[in-house]
Amino acid sequence: MTDIKLIATDIDGTLFDNEHNYDVKRLNNYLNKLHQKGIKFAVASGNNRDHLEKIFQASPDIDVFIAENGSQIYNDNETLYEKTLPTELVNDMIQTFNRDLDFKALSLSGKKASYSNTAENQPLYHINNLVCVDDLTKVDDEIFKLNIQLEHEDLDAGVQLLNDKYGSKIYAAVSGFGSIDIMSANVNKSLGLQHLCEKLNISLDNVMSFGDNTNDLEMLQESGLSFAMKNAKPQILKAADRITKDDNNHDGVLNTIGEFFQL
Repeated sequence: MTDIKLIATDIDGTLFDNEHNYDVKRLNNYLNKLHQKGIKFAVASGNNRDHLEKIFQASPDIDVFIAENGSQIYNDNETLYEKTLPTELVNDMIQTFNRDLDFKALSLSGKKASYSNTAENQPLYHINNLVCVDDLTKVDDEIFKLNIQLEHEDLDAGVQLLNDKYGSKIYAAVSGFGSIDIMSANVNKSLGLQHLCEKLNISLDNVMSFGDNTNDLEMLQESGLSFAMKNAKPQILKAADRITKDDNNHDGVLNTIGEFFQL
């Protein structure tokens, strides 16, 4: 059996069902049993810290959070890693979006809050601290991530445009619920996981990971044992070592963990 010392899972479309729920009692029970085996549990998400702290209030034994697609790593005691975008680059991208992309919503995820011109079309479930401003280029905050929603469903084309124009400076990937996340170059869940493993003094080979979307791709590729959700995108199904027997609406992550570790 692979010597797993850390489990890392995405949330939306993975640990959570389509109604943003998870089996709290079962996860908490598993966390206790995993800790007895010396295995830590991490959430790896594109969501910001405020949102993660809110939705996981009922599971305080989660060991660590990889937030903002790897831009921020933290636990109850400390922030382990942060990587923000240069202000000049953020402002340049805002101008590019307005000029070259047919988008319907844009938000900035910062240390202090999230920012947009309007709450209209924003995924408010994911944003607990939205501040509406007239000019996003005037925001005084350190920005981890930009998120855009397009008027059409061809998100991969939007990702390609962004990576072609800013490829050496940013990393863009399709996130959940029809949006694109844009982070600093050399930021993704895998690199966030790598930073965490260095802190824990373990190898990526000792990581079991779960994901469903393209912002999980690198994490799945680099983990010692990776599971694509049964409901994952085709690209993810091909990239992972294994596929869960059940989808996110039928506890695919918890069923896999329970079976693998005989919990």
